[in-house]
Amino acid sequence: MLYIEARSRDAAFYFSAEEYLMRNVRTDEPVMMLWQTDKCVMLGNYQVTGAEINLDYARAEGMQVVRRPSGGGTIFTDMGTILYTVILPYTNELCTQKIAREQVAAPVIAALSRLGVPAKLEGRNDILVDGKKISGLAQHAKNGRLCTHGSLLYDTDLDMLTRVLNVEEGKISSKAIRSVRSRVTNIKEHMSRLNSTREFWQHLKHNLFEDTEIREYSFSDCDLEDIDRIYHEKYGNPSWVFEKSPRFSYYNSIRFEQGKVEVYLDIVKGVVAACSIRGDFLGTVPIRGLEERLEQQVFQYQDMLDALDGVELAPYLGGITKGQLLSCMF
Repeated sequence: MLYIEARSRDAAFYFSAEEYLMRNVRTDEPVMMLWQTDKCVMLGNYQVTGAEINLDYARAEGMQVVRRPSGGGTIFTDMGTILYTVILPYTNELCTQKIAREQVAAPVIAALSRLGVPAKLEGRNDILVDGKKISGLAQHAKNGRLCTHGSLLYDTDLDMLTRVLNVEEGKISSKAIRSVRSRVTNIKEHMSRLNSTREFWQHLKHNLFEDTEIREYSFSDCDLEDIDRIYHEKYGNPSWVFEKSPRFSYYNSIRFEQGKVEVYLDIVKGVVAACSIRGDFLGTVPIRGLEERLEQQVFQYQDMLDALDGVELAPYLGGITKGQLLSCMF
């Protein structure tokens, strides 16, 4: 097995590295990476950002928001989480889940068992302990390679996880796949001896490779140049995260002291295709001028804020402030 550890804490780097490896590795031996991230929310490939994430909270906490190339639900990771990637050659797309179970999940479960953690695989892709989720797997295939990746909640901030993934129902209307929220637990709570996350990493690595011959590899400068190119074109590019969202409709209503504001948005490829602002605020000029200002803008906080730069809102919204209007959209 080819084993890689990198120093980055940027999730988009690792998704870029996965794609690079899937394009360029020409050996039949498995490739594995263990990695960590700073505070990060990872969307599945087919999900709507605003429907899965409390964006206000994510922004306030300085969380990275990325989109995986694989399907599945949205997850939160931090430095208390260990992530793993396994890349294997494959030819039969019908057996991908079998590969995930037998060649990825099974070794992880066996390694956890050696550490005294009674983990087991349930459902399509979840690893549970005492009925609570500690890991989920997702997959994507390209160039005759199958990439399976997942996370292990060891000492993850579960309060932060709950808050960032707690999105008010009803604001987003879309046919996109929504995450199924699971009860989660940290592996640390199920170990007789409490270790630091780094110590757990080392124990996990030892147990994963106990019966496997590994060949450690470090990315060369040439590798990193190609990974960086993929990073800027895709996973580290905000357009990949936000504009790739399926079409959806957004609605929110907030009553402020200065009046009620209702916002209706139609989002197509991450861009505001239609905007309607209603309420009982005390505007004096037609609201359509403001709506047009927001249409054709990328549906991200900073882009909408920039679109309002220099706009005097009082004639449109009475005493409603720019911050209050944006709080109704994000």
